[in-house]
Amino acid sequence: MTDKDYEVTVLPDGSAFFVASFPLPETHWIYSHPGDGYLKPPMPFRMGTDDPRREKYSDMVRAAAKYAIKASTLNGAEIDYDPDAMVQNFVIAMLGYNTSDGLTDDLWANPDPIPEIFNEGDKND
Repeated sequence: MTDKDYEVTVLPDGSAFFVASFPLPETHWIYSHPGDGYLKPPMPFRMGTDDPRREKYSDMVRAAAKYAIKASTLNGAEIDYDPDAMVQNFVIAMLGYNTSDGLTDDLWANPDPIPEIFNEGDKND
């Protein structure tokens, strides 16, 4: 890294900071390749086109993916983002916060309206 790679900000009290970007290690999961060369989706909530929930869930997954991308890129302002943060944001967008009910005590950070708890057995949702 050279001094041209970052800009140092000096604060009035004499302290300073800078933001740096470091490359991912070569062993990071984003660089892994499947043995047969074809990346297969995990499909943890797999449902066929004959499932009446598919359109609704497709819309919800798209909304969760958009949230993850926006949250990981500061609403598109930062193109040098952390793929692990994007995955974590996608999990939160799909399943809720890491709490017993998926909600946070910070009420402003919960969706409005608050969605119902996912019920795997309810096929006519």
